[in-house]
Parts: sequence; structure tokens; C-alpha cells
Amino acid sequence: MQVNQPSNLLDRIKRAEQQLQRLWKAVGLASATISRGGLTLLQDAFLRMVDDNDTEILYFGPDTDGHQVMRIRREDGSQIMFTGQAAGGRDFWALSDSTGRIVASDDAASGVGLARPWLSVPMYPLFTIQGGDVVAYMSLPVSELTGATIWEGRASISHPYITVDGQWGEASGDNTTTYRLLINGNQVGSWTPEFSTATFGPFDVAPYIGLDWCSVRITATASGTGAVAVQLLGCYLHQTL
Repeated sequence: MQVNQPSNLLDRIKRAEQQLQRLWKAVGLASATISRGGLTLLQDAFLRMVDDNDTEILYFGPDTDGHQVMRIRREDGSQIMFTGQAAGGRDFWALSDSTGRIVASDDAASGVGLARPWLSVPMYPLFTIQGGDVVAYMSLPVSELTGATIWEGRASISHPYITVDGQWGEASGDNTTTYRLLINGNQVGSWTPEFSTATFGPFDVAPYIGLDWCSVRITATASGTGAVAVQLLGCYLHQTL
């Protein structure tokens, strides 16, 4: 059997290049150094690092839906940091602990501020209680609640929403009370509850994100007789729910 040999030097060089390319594809790149310029990946190419236990430690590239993502994992496979897409289509980033719980992330639903961690807003009573029976929650006479501020604090607004929890409504007598939440002097929410321990919100505070030493106030306006519960139990900034 006769094998055709390259007839000239140019054919020999081309054949050698082809063989070398096949060899590179078979063996892979073992080591490389880039002293200037950089590495550019085009058309949904990806960068992936796998350790000696076949655990994917790092990945930059498209996911199964074609969205560009980033993932960094520990040696046990648990995620350290990743990006993804929320239901609204916005990208988000997240840091997680070894159990997979997100400990810090931005709010993809609104596109502004943080999602985690939630931050508590310290609030302080702007009233005094004199005499009366000792009960499990703070209360004030209806006559004292004419729109006055009952709780106030200061916060750096870092999340798009805020929620309050407390003891509200009719403590004694026959009355109705409307509570209002004001951020920087502007009302962002209100509630007129029955007597209950309840959570109200979330109220939108996205326009105030980035504002430091921002006033957070709760006011109460009551009508009727008796006393009204005014016990705030918690106030948190949080992500879009």
C-alpha cells in the first residue's frame, strides 16, 4: 500500500501544524502564563475549575437556561458565593454559609438595596406611663392619642421594605385607633387593628435607600373611651417579600 507523502516543505509544515493541534486537543493545556493582555471568552464560553476530588470549585458562564452566572464552592461542594436570576428577571448575588443559608444578598425583586441580612431599627417610646395597673404591654388613654408620635428611632435605610410588630388596638373601653408609620416625615403605611399582637407591613421604603440618620416614627390617633395598646415589639428592614 502506497501512502502519499507531502510533496513540498509547505505541505509538510501544514501537516505538522494539524498534528500538533490534534495533540493539544487530546492532551489539553497543562500550564499557561499571560504576561500582557488577557483571556477573552466569547459566545457563551465558560471558565470552570475542578479540584482533584472532581468537585467544581469555580464556574463562570451560562447556566442551563443560558443566563450568565458565577459560582464559587467550598471543597465539600457547598456554595460560598453565587449569582442567579430572580422571578422578575433581575440578576442577584448572594453569600451563603456551609449549610446553604444565604447570609448576605441584594434585592433582585426591586433592584435596589439589600435582601439579607434583615436589620433591626431601634425604636424608643416617646411617652411616659404614670400610675395605673401593671400589665404585660404598654397602653395609653385615648385622650392622649391625637396623632402624637409614640415611638421614634433613627436608621440607615438599606433595604426596600420595612415591617413592624407589636401589641395594638383596644386595651380597655370602646375605641378605635389608627397607627401610622412615617419615614423621614412621610407616611409609608398605616393600620387600624383589632386588639392583637400582630405584624403590619411590608411598607415600601425603597425611595429612601441610602439615607442615613433617617427618622422612623410611629404615630397613633384614637377615638372613643378607655385605653389603647401602644407596645412596639420589633421593627425590621428587609427584602421584597
